[in-house]
Amino acid sequence: MKGKKILVTGGAGFIGSHLCNHLLREGAEVLAVDNLFVGREELVPEGAEFKRVDICSPKIRDVIAEFYPDIVVHLAAVHYIPYCNAHPEETFEVNVMGIRNVVEAAGDRLFLFASSAAVYPVSDEPLKEDVRPGPMDIYGKTKLVGEDIVKLMNKNAVIARIFNVYGPNDTNPHLIPEVVRQVNNGSRKIELGNLTPKRDYIHVDDVCRALIALLKNGEGGVYNVGTGREHSVKKVVKIVSEILGEEIESKQDKSRMRKVDREHLLADISKLRGIGWKPKVRFEDGLRKLIWL
Repeated sequence: MKGKKILVTGGAGFIGSHLCNHLLREGAEVLAVDNLFVGREELVPEGAEFKRVDICSPKIRDVIAEFYPDIVVHLAAVHYIPYCNAHPEETFEVNVMGIRNVVEAAGDRLFLFASSAAVYPVSDEPLKEDVRPGPMDIYGKTKLVGEDIVKLMNKNAVIARIFNVYGPNDTNPHLIPEVVRQVNNGSRKIELGNLTPKRDYIHVDDVCRALIALLKNGEGGVYNVGTGREHSVKKVVKIVSEILGEEIESKQDKSRMRKVDREHLLADISKLRGIGWKPKVRFEDGLRKLIWL
């Protein structure tokens, strides 16, 4: 990545800001683009250029033309599923029309699209990239349409289907930051939604290393980005309890429960392992660092 000019949409967001930092360490010249809907400018690392631009605006074309990147990484999206379900038209506008803007402006440059495990159907088995898609919510559906747009407009693009990411500076109220927030506020009776679903949680640093490995690999295609291990909500709370050395009780709050929720979402990562990548951060270690930040 040394000497490469890389533009990251969503660069002030959770994954994007961490990725910018990793790319800078690799010696890349980085431009972070974000409209700051959920992203925060202070998260953009020192050394990266920042421009406040909406991917749905024609201005994104001018920004790409002016910066003239070697690589475009597209992370920007409306992501938090409860918000997506409540705002389907906005979700479609950003996640479909927005990516069309970006991939069209990127031309034939190396392009990486951050898709999601939400494109997969309900399954009790580890999911391989060749499984027929079957998204069950508006977020997953827009990500699948985004994949189709990318494949149509850039034959050599990399599509990373990212599973459940956790780590510092999450800009959405997902499960793990919500658990950490409640315990750090002194609560020992955690109020959560569905308690039984299992997810493949991957640390944001491992995600960044995976995305960079895919860019270095130079082979287009679809890749799962996960760990190949899953943990239930109850298990997450149990691990937090062990880290704190205190009894933590999980209480189900009906207002937080999703009407439809799959029981499993687990990655088969053999394809990503095939290019020499493997996860490094143990789930327990990643949680421990978050709690003691």
